[in-house]
Amino acid sequence: MRLQYNCSSCRNTNYFRPVIATRGDLQMKMGDEVEVKCKFCKEMQKKHINKITAVADKRMLLIGGVLGLVSAIILWLSFGAIGVVTAIIPILIGVYESHAANSFNKYMIRRK
Repeated sequence: MRLQYNCSSCRNTNYFRPVIATRGDLQMKMGDEVEVKCKFCKEMQKKHINKITAVADKRMLLIGGVLGLVSAIILWLSFGAIGVVTAIIPILIGVYESHAANSFNKYMIRRK
């Protein structure tokens, strides 16, 4: 899961660190508004944490795909057709990433 926000001035997508599991935890750690700097136009902005959204991390899906493919080949050679079951590793990682992003985006903080 990656956290992202859009710059108000140049409209480019930036990624936010640290990645925290829930918006409530992010609020407890950072407060209602966080100060961010756009990587493209270098402008400092204050963003309400409801403007920060989570998306599935494509890098994790790629790692899961490679891991699933390699383990499926190794287990195919060792155990035969039963080893192909490990090809579902990318599906499991994709489901986890999607669930984490949806649970982060579902919870919103009340504005004061």
